[in-house]
Amino acid sequence: MLLANWNIALRWLHRGIVSVWENDNGLQWHGVLTMTNFKWILRTAGIAACVAAMLISAPQAQAQIAELEAQNIKLAIDRNDIAVSGISSGAAMAHQVHIAHSAELAGVGMVAGPPYRCADYFKGSTEFPVTSDVTAVGLCTAYYKKVGLPLDAMAKQPIEPSRLHELIDDAAKANKVDALKGVCGDHVFLIAGAIDDTVPAKVTDATADLYRWLLGKCGDDSYVKAHLTVEKRPGMPHTMPTDSSAEPAQCAAGSPYIADCDYPGASDILRFLHPKRTAGQPANRPPNPENLIKFSQRNVIGGFNPQGLMHENGYLYVPEKCRKGETCSLHIALHGCHQNEDQINEGTKDPSKRYLFPIDAGYNDVAERYGIVVLYPQASATGSTGGNPSGCWDWWGYASPGYYYQKDAIQIRNIWKIVDALAK
Repeated sequence: MLLANWNIALRWLHRGIVSVWENDNGLQWHGVLTMTNFKWILRTAGIAACVAAMLISAPQAQAQIAELEAQNIKLAIDRNDIAVSGISSGAAMAHQVHIAHSAELAGVGMVAGPPYRCADYFKGSTEFPVTSDVTAVGLCTAYYKKVGLPLDAMAKQPIEPSRLHELIDDAAKANKVDALKGVCGDHVFLIAGAIDDTVPAKVTDATADLYRWLLGKCGDDSYVKAHLTVEKRPGMPHTMPTDSSAEPAQCAAGSPYIADCDYPGASDILRFLHPKRTAGQPANRPPNPENLIKFSQRNVIGGFNPQGLMHENGYLYVPEKCRKGETCSLHIALHGCHQNEDQINEGTKDPSKRYLFPIDAGYNDVAERYGIVVLYPQASATGSTGGNPSGCWDWWGYASPGYYYQKDAIQIRNIWKIVDALAK
């Protein structure tokens, strides 16, 4: 029996290590113990030593954020007031995280976000027998125009609510996400730009219709109106809208995809998704750059877990009142494509300023004044020949083919590991 158990352990360990390469395509391996070392330890010392080596080399920060401990920061997160938002691919990922963990989240905010499982819309179709990435750029966005793909016929197809209902029901009935009743009580804030040529208005309309249907299961029309806000901004392109004169003026399109549109999008999202937290008197205190903390995402994820093209670094904004154990809310803010720390300044029109999504997206002012810790995870990018050269979040299956929308999808699982580390 003991030998049988060791053999099972060996098979499990081997599958776990190999999965890092299979899921990350060899691009994001961050472990200390390589396959060569694994085999060498196995030959020379046997399975017991191999298990010990794996336990020793697994990062000890997996259940905590070492960078917070280094500053003696003691967080006390209200697990009943955690919400998520994002822009573009970050909005799509926020949507997926919300549906996957709706029983544990208080709401979702989306700026230019496609509806849940939109990339699977034509799955099994004979008219459009295409892969999820093609659907993502041809139906769920208008990105096909930017890359010159002949997908006009697909783009003209309506996004039927019944198909979206079928796709989300399928995930819930298979227990791949929380039961859909978990959405009840949540707040949803959607922002769309009237001249967005990347995620057209019909796409955001489909997302709004899907949430009306979900919230409609929880109450009547007045309930839905109280829990869902759709903000359509005239003259707004594909960008994160702010009211900061420090950002590109006149609501400009293009990099860094953060612009002064005379509208504080992130602030409105935080206020709507965290109504109890933001109902009181705000502290008369602006955001402090020293309260933004860079941390190692991969130490939290763990070296022997697939990284799923998660960036080495994430960021945390920790308001002054949250640093010493006062109970605070938590908000997860997800950047869009071309917006991780390595890419956001590529092609910006103002070389005098270096942009960073965790500083410039507009969340930290409300966060500081009301006591909301903001988690800024980051996705990584592949090279030009990889599956994710733009540093987008996985909303079509490049990191988790076929299950990118499920609770156990690599990026969703890794984001939630960070949440658990913060709100333990």
